[in-house]
Amino acid sequence: MINRRQFIKNTAMAGALASVVPSYTEASSRAIGIAPQKEENATPNTYQKDWMKLKFGMFVHFGINTYYDKEWSDGTLDPIRFNPVNIDTDQWCRVAKAAGMKYIVITTKHHDGFALWPSKYSEYTVAASPFKKDVVGMLAKSAQKFGLKLGLYYSIWDEHDVRFKTDWWAYMDFMYNQVEELLTRYGDVVELWLDGFWKKQKSGWSGKVKNIDGEAGFQKKSFERDLNFIQSWRNEGAYWWQMDHFYQFVKSLQPGCQVMNNSTTAYPGVPLHPVDIRSGEKYSEVVNDQKVWNWLGEDKYFPLQIETTMSVKGDEKFPSGNWFWHEWDHSVRPVDEIKKILNDASSMQANLLLNVGITNEGLLRPEDENQLLRLRQV
Repeated sequence: MINRRQFIKNTAMAGALASVVPSYTEASSRAIGIAPQKEENATPNTYQKDWMKLKFGMFVHFGINTYYDKEWSDGTLDPIRFNPVNIDTDQWCRVAKAAGMKYIVITTKHHDGFALWPSKYSEYTVAASPFKKDVVGMLAKSAQKFGLKLGLYYSIWDEHDVRFKTDWWAYMDFMYNQVEELLTRYGDVVELWLDGFWKKQKSGWSGKVKNIDGEAGFQKKSFERDLNFIQSWRNEGAYWWQMDHFYQFVKSLQPGCQVMNNSTTAYPGVPLHPVDIRSGEKYSEVVNDQKVWNWLGEDKYFPLQIETTMSVKGDEKFPSGNWFWHEWDHSVRPVDEIKKILNDASSMQANLLLNVGITNEGLLRPEDENQLLRLRQV
């Protein structure tokens, strides 16, 4: 039996040979399987249709950053502060349900590497905090109780684990092991939200967003620009992350789990193959969204998920609103604006994942709770 690391190494050698692709032309884009096609040529598969029926979900940002007034951190923050003494995952789900949401997605591990479950593959988890309890497990039970589907966000970039910079193959083993824990401990997972791919991709970026650090400014979409970016991802990012094998690994554990790879605010709606759904972070403008792309020689349909946040007051890195809770931030998106974004998402046949930053006590912000409870009443 070949072990996982040897398998990845073998596929990496093959991938290295396959990654030499000429610069963009329509013909070459078809050759590597990224050309968009007419939408009538493909329809969603059964799992995608089930996911699309969810329409509206809650995104939950919670972790070590919550306790240090940070949006992103470097993996060195002390877990001693992580102690949500009044945590109530039932409250999160109860409010989500009342607002008309049908699924909930939690940041199991952000870029800092702090895990909200007691992973046996890392010491940087809730187990090292005064709280000790499995937050992901608590939410899984609450979601089931309130009839919500569970989704999991997982940052593949990890600032805490030194192997990310020193021993890539060992880090890949670590990543696989953690994802296996997440997909085997908590029942059915409707969505796996991957983030942080850009730390292993140097090429393909336009000049303004060459170094992604925070919220990249939206730029006017260009068909050729998007195709060039996908080609760069396939040449470089997908090779390093061994994403073709990783996708198959996820499907071997949960065939119905919809895999998404965040393409950043600079490239919203661009599929980083192989995926099942596309990310449209802060993508609130109604556009003629391209849903059918050629992948592996066939026209495939890729639904869109738009993600935005209840906060509308951010900082220099995140000017349009915070994702994590900050004591100083009481800004909140108006109900009418939320309804407009929902309508815009519906017109684009997209799901909306609306983010809340959980407080240091483990509760929804009162501002968010009030607005979400009013949503079905206005």
